[in-house]
Amino acid sequence: MNIFLALLTYFAYIFIIVMYTIKIVKYLRLPVHLRWDLYPVIHEEKYRYGGSYFEGLNWWTGARQKSFWRALRYLMRDYLYLESYLKKNFSYWLVLYTSHISFVLLIIFQILIIVGALLSLNDIEVSRTSPNISGYFLYRFTQFTGPACFIAGIAGNSGLLITRFANSDLRLYTSSFMYFGYVFHIVLSLSGLIFWLYDGYSFLQYREFWKGLFILNPVSANTVLTCFIILINLHLIYLPFTRAIHYITRLFAFFLIRWDDEPNVRGSMLEKKLIKLFDQKVSWSAPHIQTGKKWNEQ
Repeated sequence: MNIFLALLTYFAYIFIIVMYTIKIVKYLRLPVHLRWDLYPVIHEEKYRYGGSYFEGLNWWTGARQKSFWRALRYLMRDYLYLESYLKKNFSYWLVLYTSHISFVLLIIFQILIIVGALLSLNDIEVSRTSPNISGYFLYRFTQFTGPACFIAGIAGNSGLLITRFANSDLRLYTSSFMYFGYVFHIVLSLSGLIFWLYDGYSFLQYREFWKGLFILNPVSANTVLTCFIILINLHLIYLPFTRAIHYITRLFAFFLIRWDDEPNVRGSMLEKKLIKLFDQKVSWSAPHIQTGKKWNEQ
């Protein structure tokens, strides 16, 4: 079983990295999006009253002034506390935010466990009695992050499951795959919480498991830890097939679509991309369009 758990963990981490890379590259290679042209664009110098650089005389001749930090602040508010949901529906935001926090804390928890294993391999004790300050604080931070992640996961996903099923409007937009996701996260969080209690509130055995992975010497795990490891690895394999990638693609949605007001000037990279698109063939027909001809021929 210890070899199986090791191979499953190696596979899960390689799989999610490869799949996320493939998806990100695929998104970045998509054709130029349809321009929204919704103002005000947040990085605009005239953002306060909804203006744009088009108001400037000979705007195409000079350098554009953009406020990257204003855009970043807006984006961070959306990431950190889901501001748009908070303004529209507080009760739904509460369970959604709790669920999102659990996901973020799960990532942090895994990182802390891995770093703790690396410290242990370098003879730095990770415990509440550690003489090394980094080992002590890493232990304390892990002790907070793990239980908080599991409790938030149970509460948040249970809340989403109930809210989306009980609300007829939300139920219309909730697939069976999403319901499965909520249940899966609840089971994963519950298994993590049980393991934390069973392991004497230390996560020592989980760090030892990761130490074995690094030195290619898999260690045996008890039944409770085995269940948790299997579930967390299945979670990694399952993630690329869910909408969880929106943690990354939201960056594209904001900077490359919602806030993209790059002008199409002669000789620009945007012009080259658009010219390339005009070389595609039309697959539909209309009184003014002939099937099979390229756009530049139309």
